[in-house]
Amino acid sequence: MFKKDLGSLKTMGFARYEKRDGVETAEIIEAALNWRHDFLSTQEGIATHCFLGNDKGHFADAIMARDHQSFMAMCEAHPQAKSSQEFMALLKPDSIRLTANTILKENVTAPTNFSSIEFGTFSPKPEVFDEEKMLEISNRIEENYLNQFTEARAHFMGKIDDTTYSEIAFVENLGMARRICNGYVQDDTCLELLDIFDPESVDLDFWFKLA
Repeated sequence: MFKKDLGSLKTMGFARYEKRDGVETAEIIEAALNWRHDFLSTQEGIATHCFLGNDKGHFADAIMARDHQSFMAMCEAHPQAKSSQEFMALLKPDSIRLTANTILKENVTAPTNFSSIEFGTFSPKPEVFDEEKMLEISNRIEENYLNQFTEARAHFMGKIDDTTYSEIAFVENLGMARRICNGYVQDDTCLELLDIFDPESVDLDFWFKLA
């Protein structure tokens, strides 16, 4: 993992993708490390990078930035870098999905001592949705539910666009990330959050740190 102390962070980029047929996992890990060292770590305003995998054999980058402008400047510079081109050559282009998540919480810093990220996106039900209410529910989830688990490291809501939001949790390990998430359906406060989502829109997965 790459980490700089840049204070409060406002944006988290999350890119998901698959490797090309015939590419070994070891190759893509090495390319990700080269890309981080040669390109990403040199970019202004980029605070963290984790290279992740899931149990479907897919991969992801989680990148936290000081602000949206820093993240977008990195994205614009990315295609020109040699290490970026070498990394991208290993990926299936049509599998790449990138979201820039505006962090809807104050004083978020890069978490530590985690090995798993739960990343989920959803569209709210317009007839019942209010962003301030969602954030109030999220605060109560942290106080009343997540605080029961010593493995929980960080949690926040994000905004991708006017109709898409995200919930992001950093957890000590993959098993507890799944257990904590599965417990939402048994907790009254968590059910309040689930009730404002369109269930057909939910896209949720659990990721573990590879580098």
